[in-house]
Amino acid sequence: MSIKRVAIYIRTSTDKQKESPSIQREELQNYCKLKDYQLINEYVDFGWSGTDTDRPAFQNMLTDAKAGKFDILLVTKIDRFARSTIDLLTHVEMLKELNVSFATSSQPIDTTSSMGNLVLTIMGAFAEFERNIIIERTLAGRIKAEKAGKICHRQKKELPKRKVLDYLKKGLSCNAIAKLESVSPTTVKSNLNDWGYFYEYGEWKSNENCSRKETIKAHC
Repeated sequence: MSIKRVAIYIRTSTDKQKESPSIQREELQNYCKLKDYQLINEYVDFGWSGTDTDRPAFQNMLTDAKAGKFDILLVTKIDRFARSTIDLLTHVEMLKELNVSFATSSQPIDTTSSMGNLVLTIMGAFAEFERNIIIERTLAGRIKAEKAGKICHRQKKELPKRKVLDYLKKGLSCNAIAKLESVSPTTVKSNLNDWGYFYEYGEWKSNENCSRKETIKAHC
């Protein structure tokens, strides 16, 4: 039996979490050794949300999959690959059409088997269900607090302009910047708006009130 060629995909929003690139890389490399897989390449997206499928390394991975450079794509968990059931199943099906299997190192998912496909669908659905429940509970709590006369918003935090713009130029998303600055993504976007920037077609652009014209490729 021929040795399977494997590519690993790593994604993290910031390096201040348990799912850091180094931790994911070590787990995936150990899995490849255990399965006697040949590790061909790794694709790493740092500072990108799982909801954004325009991630550069993710797109490079798809390009290499189309070129037949590997047989299996391996991730630690499905939320490193996609954050919605639709995106998950769509891209896994896309890989299958390219004769590339999808597997995770910490979950019983392997699309080379019918059982693995079933588990993939079920886990993807439950992951999305859990996120929706959290959102609903947060909203319900806010509505309840507002009815009780409580103020549910804080005064907007002013962020260091040069630092935030540098983050954007380095390719970090607003979600990643928010985590680094301990604020909400809305606060980051609100500050950018106050500085005369607006988001359009995947770019932050300066408006006429800015001292100089500037366009920053972004993924907020």
